[in-house]
Amino acid sequence: MAQTPGLTAHRIWQWYERGVERHRMAGLYEKTEQAHRFFAGDQWAGVESGGELLPKYNFIQSIVEYKVAGVASNTLTITYTPLESGGPQQPQAALLCQKLTAYAGRQWERLKMDKLCWNVVKDACIAGDSYLYFYDGDCRAQPVDTCNVHLADEQVTDLQQQEYILIAGRQTVGALRREARRYGLPEGEVQKIVPDDPEWEREEESETEEGAQKCTALLLFWRDEDGTVCCARSTRDVIYRPAVRLCGGNGRGLRRYPIASMSWLRQRGSSRGAGLVHGLIPNQIETNKMLARRLMNAKVSAFSRMVYNADKVLNKEAIEQVGAAIQVRDMQASRVSDIVTYLGAAPMSPDARQLSEELVSQTRELAGAGNAALGQVNPEQASGAAIIAARDQAALPLNEQIADFRQFIEDVAAIWFELWAVYAPVPLGLPPWQISAEELGKLRVEIRIDVAPNSPLSHYAQEQALEKLFDRGAISFEEYVEALDENATAPKSKLEQIVKRRKIAETEAVEAFSSIAPSGAP
Repeated sequence: MAQTPGLTAHRIWQWYERGVERHRMAGLYEKTEQAHRFFAGDQWAGVESGGELLPKYNFIQSIVEYKVAGVASNTLTITYTPLESGGPQQPQAALLCQKLTAYAGRQWERLKMDKLCWNVVKDACIAGDSYLYFYDGDCRAQPVDTCNVHLADEQVTDLQQQEYILIAGRQTVGALRREARRYGLPEGEVQKIVPDDPEWEREEESETEEGAQKCTALLLFWRDEDGTVCCARSTRDVIYRPAVRLCGGNGRGLRRYPIASMSWLRQRGSSRGAGLVHGLIPNQIETNKMLARRLMNAKVSAFSRMVYNADKVLNKEAIEQVGAAIQVRDMQASRVSDIVTYLGAAPMSPDARQLSEELVSQTRELAGAGNAALGQVNPEQASGAAIIAARDQAALPLNEQIADFRQFIEDVAAIWFELWAVYAPVPLGLPPWQISAEELGKLRVEIRIDVAPNSPLSHYAQEQALEKLFDRGAISFEEYVEALDENATAPKSKLEQIVKRRKIAETEAVEAFSSIAPSGAP
């Protein structure tokens, strides 16, 4: 552990305040909060409605979920290959990379990366960017909101080229003080960790109060002169985790920031992306306003209403009672219709409804999530090729996002390899696929990400193709069963049992025939 000259809590806090000011000038806080609110369907926030629940259309959520599914449902496979081409070490390096690829596949399942990646893609689609921070040597990670990440240069898109990266968060004062004591901070410095809100600052604080108070905690990453990543943790007034170079027991330093990012739509001259939701908000607001107006109009004019002469009706309370008699005066001089009558319902212009439906349908179409883009194909009447063609056509507008998602997974794979090489204290994997720390330290790799669509239509088209091959006799029943995926619609495990029983029956029949056949028989 080594302190960095000139690094103080005041300096880190200045970088944080500069990042906050940049976010405010760009409107990042307001846009992100608004985007998440409209995605969640909070359409009427701040509107005074007298306690009445207002109606709403939330087509933004359906568009976002379709887009996110189109990107995150792709199956991505991490493959490590040797960086060296040829040479005496090539066969050994190829075997190590094969082991490393298998280990990465197991770690993907163990770390629940499918769920994490789905969250990252959804946050990027809503707000424009999302980040995944790997917080220990075991490659465990957590998503970070775009508003909590502050970069040294907001115009540099590659995180690994940043001079520093600052992650902000809120933690309780009690937790931060306990963490500071674990790092060996003197008690006088520990007491400088105080809440951000001055009203909470008291001379004597109970443990309950301390546990409820929160303050801003900052995590700073930068590189030293050797290119090794360093980090420090700080509050406004004290560095509670002194600066440290991220090195493992083998002396190797971490060369990559343990942060990966994904942007939904790149913006020129900015490291921040644009989300899908922000451009849809005006249309959803107008659609919901029109819906509210239509309902208000329907309440006023769509139903008949009673009109009566208040001077001639004696028991006005009976008007709202079913079957009650209405007492009136001067019946001899007036007809009943002159005392009690009804206003008929007024028809509503269909233009308002047509405009509402047009706004919703055209917004979905322009966002690439209309009925045509969704590939409405009846799987019972279409071939596998038609299904795949419809799916690929619907995915065309998402090719850029799929490419960014692929790059995001490649960055994750690169961070994994760095963390394994630096912090792996024991051989990776299980025999016979183990990789020693020494072998891992000498290995130089390239990373390839293979993308395969993973949707119900893809599985159905694949099974349909296998069935046709089996019907034409191109493959046997055993080959058909073996080619099925584990999650196929056809019960693969039961079919495998049938194949196994058939083989046992055939073996027993051959043995029985051999036992009764005469000697020398062919």
